[in-house]
Amino acid sequence: MTATSQPRRRVVLSLGMGIDSVSLLAHWILNPASRDFDLGDLVVITAMTGEEHDRTRELMERHVLTLMRRHRIRYVQLCRAGQERKHGYVVLSDTCSPRRMHMRGPWRLSDEMRAAGTLPSVRNGRRWCSERAKGDVLDWWVADNMEPGYTHVVGFAAEEGRRAKRDTEARREKEAKGKAVPCQPSYPLLEQWNWDRQDCATYLLGIFGEPFSRSCCTFCPFTGATAGSRDELVARWRDQPDAAAYAIELEYTALALNPRIGAFGVGKTAVDLARDHQLDDALALASSRIDRTEVWDVLEVRRFFMPKDGDETLKGDSWRSVAVAATGGRKEMRDWLRALDGVTVETDAYGITRAWRHKRADDDQIRYPAIEWMWALVPHGVHNKKKAGFEQRWTKLHTAALF
Repeated sequence: MTATSQPRRRVVLSLGMGIDSVSLLAHWILNPASRDFDLGDLVVITAMTGEEHDRTRELMERHVLTLMRRHRIRYVQLCRAGQERKHGYVVLSDTCSPRRMHMRGPWRLSDEMRAAGTLPSVRNGRRWCSERAKGDVLDWWVADNMEPGYTHVVGFAAEEGRRAKRDTEARREKEAKGKAVPCQPSYPLLEQWNWDRQDCATYLLGIFGEPFSRSCCTFCPFTGATAGSRDELVARWRDQPDAAAYAIELEYTALALNPRIGAFGVGKTAVDLARDHQLDDALALASSRIDRTEVWDVLEVRRFFMPKDGDETLKGDSWRSVAVAATGGRKEMRDWLRALDGVTVETDAYGITRAWRHKRADDDQIRYPAIEWMWALVPHGVHNKKKAGFEQRWTKLHTAALF
């Protein structure tokens, strides 16, 4: 290195394939004055959930990959190699001449949803599904390929200051624990350009000649948070009934294990959304698939809920035990449920059959700690799971509930 030369500035862009991050990348490529590094020092990375709408693939291949090939942008596509951390990640593609999107690898986010009998949610202010399917994978690849001090760029728009702050805090926390390579977080849309979502969408429409869609999983619960995003989701489901049916099927098992929460929050289900908007093709397809399922499980589900900060009116930590009690055909398993002693068997409006031994009180009457005990009939595939120490706590709380 000469006295006047500068060290290379390595830049990694997390490309989520949506409106914000794509507009950031396109502006960097087409407007050199918008960046302070050479494109040869840029690595673009996408971690695949395996659940994206097909429209995302189409737009990426038609417009974004063409632009990246023309400018020789290195693009790395990754995914988890399996459910457990020890499985690591798989590089689906790593090239400066990308021609196709590799939207699925050996692991999909729905594999985790099915095994756990749950749906994506927010934990401690962060979307744990994104952490599992994207954040961890990106960190693992960076640890193998980047030196400390690189710049990590995320396309948070101008209105997403809180998400950017949480992202920075999460990175610093991981770095402090030795779980991530030290870097300089950067959010150009927010910090430098002040582009909001509409600015990004308008820019992409101007350069590509067609509107870009929001990037998300077909069953993403966060897309229904606002009226606008809900309308977009309904339109996508109308065009892609298979995607909507898939979301309804995943929700069916999650609802069976926890009837109080649907795909979009408490009392807000994917089924109801489809019914309200007459998505009859999706509803029929989901119902047909569920009815054709040959192997069913009866799951014993036990939960207890602790008070928050000692206040019996506030719900704190919840613990759950799920165990396969019986496996067989659907009718056989329904008969198995009805043969249980001391239970109340019910089939709800979604066609889900449960046998209750102990129900929680209504929300306005419940006091914590509280317990819940039932058996639920679901398509085969949910794994046994419970925290260490569950049985000791359950025995104490269950005994107290009886007396």
